[in-house]
Amino acid sequence: MHLILQGKRDQSVVKVDQPVYAIGDVHGRADLLRPLLDAVADDSGDQSPIVIFLGDIIDRGPDSKEALELVDEAFDRFPGSLLVLGNHDEYLLLALEGLLTETDAAIWLEGNGGRATVQSYLPGNNPTVQQFAEFVHEYYDHHHSLLKQAVGKVVIGSHCFVHAGVRPGIPLDTQNSSDLRWIREEFLDHKDQFEKTIVHGHTPTETDLPEIYPNRIAVDTGAYATGRLTAAVFEKDIAPRFICVTERSAGTVDIEHLSAEQAIPLLPTV
Repeated sequence: MHLILQGKRDQSVVKVDQPVYAIGDVHGRADLLRPLLDAVADDSGDQSPIVIFLGDIIDRGPDSKEALELVDEAFDRFPGSLLVLGNHDEYLLLALEGLLTETDAAIWLEGNGGRATVQSYLPGNNPTVQQFAEFVHEYYDHHHSLLKQAVGKVVIGSHCFVHAGVRPGIPLDTQNSSDLRWIREEFLDHKDQFEKTIVHGHTPTETDLPEIYPNRIAVDTGAYATGRLTAAVFEKDIAPRFICVTERSAGTVDIEHLSAEQAIPLLPTV
């Protein structure tokens, strides 16, 4: 297999022989991401897995700072791993680079869960976006570097990994970055095949489980609201399977292993 990186970095190609684990939207649920990464390590055994984070590591949930720390650590733990930039991650990146307008800052902080991200870095404080950015640069500048290195999409074999989706009718190599991070209905409602099977997050599944369709695989199981975080597993010549970490009472979690058959939505019969 060959891996093609496209997005904020220049395109590059490397050979990939390891299993690939694609993790859906985390949204500050470091408490779920930590056991999921441990489950990936256990599941892969003596192989060296590549982890692809499908974006939206931050916002809404209680610990975005720690979630980004875990992603950063995963790059050392699982060499060759990648972060796909999500629309929420992009808000933080723009804030750290001083490019977030006042209007967009208000939308991020009050409408898209950004206030929870700020609080995870500076609990009990109410800094301006500029003050927050200065704090992150001083103490967590590796998070800025992590976001700057994020990619727009990853192509491995017959699969394309993105955050939100792709615009139908547009070649993969000319997709608009805004669509990769924001598109919904035009992508979700498309029934025909794409160039590759699209593996995506961004839109939580209706079943709260991973869902397989003829042209796409949906991995966002709504971790912030449902307490379930999912990784899709891709191995050569084997149908995709899934690992789900599900929150239980008293801070405990269950690790579930699902086959492709268990992830297929129940479709109406004709």
